[in-house]
Amino acid sequence: MKKNLRSQQGFTLIELIVVMAILTILSGLIIPKLDVFKLKANKAQSAANMSGVDRFVASYKVQRDLFPDGNDSLLEDGTNTFYAQLDPQLTGSTTGSPTKLTTTTIANDSELRSLQRVGLTTVNDHDPAAGFPGDSAAGTTPRTLAVNDTIATINAADSDGQAILRHLYPQTDGVVPANEKVVVFGLGPRNAMIPDTLHVAPFYANTAQTSYYNRFLLCYALDTGGGRARFLAALGSDADTISEEINEFYEIN
Repeated sequence: MKKNLRSQQGFTLIELIVVMAILTILSGLIIPKLDVFKLKANKAQSAANMSGVDRFVASYKVQRDLFPDGNDSLLEDGTNTFYAQLDPQLTGSTTGSPTKLTTTTIANDSELRSLQRVGLTTVNDHDPAAGFPGDSAAGTTPRTLAVNDTIATINAADSDGQAILRHLYPQTDGVVPANEKVVVFGLGPRNAMIPDTLHVAPFYANTAQTSYYNRFLLCYALDTGGGRARFLAALGSDADTISEEINEFYEIN
């Protein structure tokens, strides 16, 4: 009879205190790890997305003999300056941040023809008054590329930029051949692959899409002599390479 009565009374105060203590200890052990798990997941997803973008661009080229046009220029409309919302690591807008990108120009007809021959003819400049860049509802101004137009490129004068070039040109330890110039675009929602090859333009996982431009970047090498431009690689929205994302995944603990 006493046994039945005890079972109906539930936990005693001491037992509840012990349970709460155990839960508190467990939460203290697990909660700090959640940010680690999230960061590792972000790095893994970013590396997977970069690999996927590489494959999609290559597949598009094989099917059409052209690269997907309609990329984001990463520049504000009519100013030849970068989006204010780009990751600080790209433009050095925050003290201590690297400056991975800079601008260059399409110097002559040969450089322009190199892009045109593979279908890269139009970019989208962002209209600062029309919304957030990379948002499908944001306004952009299409720009047909022309001689003397400003375009984004890797900043070889920056140590982080040099690391990117070593990733893009491993055979020459980051030295860009004399007949090539690196061009960088953003894979935004107006890219020709959307929604034909890709349902939506991918973005860096678990980030607020209106906090900064978090679309992936596409690097091409134009031929200064007018030969066909070639695709080099996709980079993260902060221009991290796939090898950096993988290395950071294993370093996080």
